[in-house]
Amino acid sequence: MMQRTMLAMVMLALAACSPPERDSNGAATAELPPVRSQAGCFAEFSRDWSAVGSNYYVIEAEAEGASCREAVATMRITGRDGAMLFEQDYPTAQVPLAFNPNSNQTALRTELEAWTVNTAQPPTADTLPAWPAGAERPPHFQPANGVTRNQYEGARGAQGPLFCFPDGGESNACVAMQGDSATLLGSLTPERP
Repeated sequence: MMQRTMLAMVMLALAACSPPERDSNGAATAELPPVRSQAGCFAEFSRDWSAVGSNYYVIEAEAEGASCREAVATMRITGRDGAMLFEQDYPTAQVPLAFNPNSNQTALRTELEAWTVNTAQPPTADTLPAWPAGAERPPHFQPANGVTRNQYEGARGAQGPLFCFPDGGESNACVAMQGDSATLLGSLTPERP
């Protein structure tokens, strides 16, 4: 038994002292752990959101791109258990209400922090404008693709949590929350005289 232990130790010592393996060009090779390639500009931020009705969510935002000017920002809403409820990407250049095209990585993180602040005041779906029967859409609101009047009015009637954030030059995307589900209703636009 002692001989086997000694033999194992000698073999380990020889392996440790052996020169590294070489590739066909004679260069030393080694196993390196995988490295996440980071783009030229990357920033992230997250905050807790305690919504009406004792609902708890996490609002996460990150932006990544070859440069900060070319970054794509992602807004995510996750539930208490970490389940993804909502995720949407936005090129930062298309959201000038939230992002400065001349930002650097430090400024981009600050912008992401501000982007995760709920612009809905008060933050409940019943505060959205009503969608009149027969109308193409509610006043000052552009429904998301596929959102029907019944879905929209159902969210308003449920009076559940509403999270809105800038999604353009003058508009705010609004996501209605209902327990462990989220629906992007569309974008609230400013009133015009």
